[in-house]
Amino acid sequence: MDMKFKLFTFALLGLLIASCTREALPEIEKEGGKMVTISATIPAETRVAYTDSDTPGSGGTLAWESGDQLMLVGYDNDNVYKGHKVFSYVTGTVGDFTGETVSGATKYKAYYPANVILGQNGEPLPPDANFWEQTQIGNGSSAHLAAKLLLSDTEANDINTLFTLDSPCSIIKFVLSNIPEDVGELSKLIWTVETASGTQSMTLNLNNVTIGTGATDLTAFLSFNPTVMQIKPNGEVNITLMGAKMCQWNTLVVNPKTYSAKYRYTATVNSDWTTETKTQFRYKITTLQPNTEYKIWQKSSSSINPVNLMIDWGDDSDTTIVQGASLLKTIASHEYAVADEYTITIYSDQVDTTLIQTPQIIFFNDDTYERDTLQTAILDPFPNMGTDFSYYFWGCIRLTSVPADLFRYNPSAIAFQRSFLSCIKLTSIPAELFKYNTQAVDFMDCFAGCAELNFIPAELFKYNINAKWLIGCFSFCYGITNIPEDLFKYNTLITDFSNCFWRTGLTSIPGKLFMYNTNALSFSSCFSECPGLSSIPAELFQYNTKATDFSYCFNGCTGLSSIPDYLFRYNLEVKYFNACFSGCTGLTKIPQILFIKNQKAITFNSCFQNCTGLTKIPIVIFDLNLQAEDFKSCFEGCTGLSSIPTGLFEYNTKAINFSKCFSGCTRLRLIAEIFPDPSTNPDFFVGRTMDFSNCFYNVGTQAAYPGTAPRLWEFTGNSGWTITNCFTNAFVSNYGDIPPSWKGL
Repeated sequence: MDMKFKLFTFALLGLLIASCTREALPEIEKEGGKMVTISATIPAETRVAYTDSDTPGSGGTLAWESGDQLMLVGYDNDNVYKGHKVFSYVTGTVGDFTGETVSGATKYKAYYPANVILGQNGEPLPPDANFWEQTQIGNGSSAHLAAKLLLSDTEANDINTLFTLDSPCSIIKFVLSNIPEDVGELSKLIWTVETASGTQSMTLNLNNVTIGTGATDLTAFLSFNPTVMQIKPNGEVNITLMGAKMCQWNTLVVNPKTYSAKYRYTATVNSDWTTETKTQFRYKITTLQPNTEYKIWQKSSSSINPVNLMIDWGDDSDTTIVQGASLLKTIASHEYAVADEYTITIYSDQVDTTLIQTPQIIFFNDDTYERDTLQTAILDPFPNMGTDFSYYFWGCIRLTSVPADLFRYNPSAIAFQRSFLSCIKLTSIPAELFKYNTQAVDFMDCFAGCAELNFIPAELFKYNINAKWLIGCFSFCYGITNIPEDLFKYNTLITDFSNCFWRTGLTSIPGKLFMYNTNALSFSSCFSECPGLSSIPAELFQYNTKATDFSYCFNGCTGLSSIPDYLFRYNLEVKYFNACFSGCTGLTKIPQILFIKNQKAITFNSCFQNCTGLTKIPIVIFDLNLQAEDFKSCFEGCTGLSSIPTGLFEYNTKAINFSKCFSGCTRLRLIAEIFPDPSTNPDFFVGRTMDFSNCFYNVGTQAAYPGTAPRLWEFTGNSGWTITNCFTNAFVSNYGDIPPSWKGL
């Protein structure tokens, strides 16, 4: 139906439209100014009336209230701004205001309300968005308009001249009836019009207004800027009521509608309401200081928003309307005047969960690396909005909870990489968080840095049968002490567990944790730097026969005191053991057959580096690792190591790097027999370009007796080797036989 605007006369509290008389008051001298009384009026021809009505020409009357104030801005005769003063209404008079004159001013301009913001030359600045925020308390009340109607007399006159105030504002009165009863308690009325420059809307917040049985009418008043709300030809007009449910009324206006200043218009609607169940997404934020700007981002600045959105900022401000496609990274922004907790609600007009319902709203801006540090809780599941949820909450350091079915309406999601990275206040994960995301592949660093997370649900990944990557998923989760044995039971396609539990608070590992992950290739740094871990189940990697990489797997596990004999018995494809047990300071011995089945291993670089509790090395530890090439820093810093076996590297005929291998082993009594005797096997290293730099640096400096240096300098072809500081400061009986170049001299 058509919207009609009818004439209406009423007594509006807060302003005066009448002639005024001035009563003289005693003048009081005060610091360069004096107390005077002025008179202010609005001429009769600016009555608030819409003349295109059934009874044109009739108007209403308005009245000043106690507490009303004007701002008088003073100028001298050369129109130079001299300052401003506030004048207060004299209660009981028709239009008298009293206040102090401005020193040096000879003429004045007047403005209402008195809190208008002035520029450098005393000219008022345009009102900001906060000025138009209005809250009506009770059905039919117009009291809120008192502070929302701009008035001014911009002709500079003598203080004794009658100030005639004019207004650029208009008022619209909504007379709404037959509203659906299930709308319930109202929170907002949103008036939206389609203008030549785009869609414009204004919001009226409502308190103590309930629609229900026997109460289906609403009378509401809104002050507005008429230059902004001009309706274009065939423009759409929409009235939205938000309550327990949302209802709307809309029409097309064939002829353009031009609103004029100083008029009061009436919008009457009595039928054709539609109740809508809009898609709703809510979350909480807490601002920490006044005048905080908050932004809502979408994941990609090139993504298309196929729907219309309404954003309720939760602070009685105007609702933001986002129409159709948007190519901006920032969908909307808002300034919160007061530090407080707010609930932001985003509504979408797409209710079909099988279609895209919102743009990909994200709480991390990957263009600027800004993070939403104000968000505290997610209250509703995400609408259907995409497939890639990577980085979504990265750095949300105040996020404490998310709903169990957060991703329920995004069944096509494939990536959750770093979704909750560094959410340091997140203490728990809902068991069914990823229940509906059966296509998800990537969970890399998903919960990394969630320092206060203390529990992992056993069924967290139960439905993610396509998952392939768990790299770093729980790294830096210091509060996690235990892992459910069946955590990865259904994830048979996972190939990479690198860094998965790096720097957690683990005290134990279930023996069958990886039982079903037969496709796993890498366990690099999987349990690195878990100081509370004291033991390793012997069967931990029994079923991971395709695994190739155990580098740094238990690096820095300082509480680890022993290693199972056959820990890697079934891992025949392993190529990397570099730094596997480095920094395990509590480790006192190495199983003799630890690597007996790993005949494809190529590197033991730093494997036992800084294992200060080790006292000896098993005699055949590397005998079957015939492909091994790299022993760099393998036992570097093992300050408790006192002896090594004969023939330690006798069978490692492909090894080329022994740099720092025993560097810093200060208690080690070195023996020459760790390599073959060059007098009987001078060609042992032929065909290899060796690196022995710092290999025995400072070896034995705290040993009770000197050892014997292997005569490496006597092997064939040693002239092209790297030998820098190989034996520097080594405590050996044949130190004098070592050529200077091998001693760093």
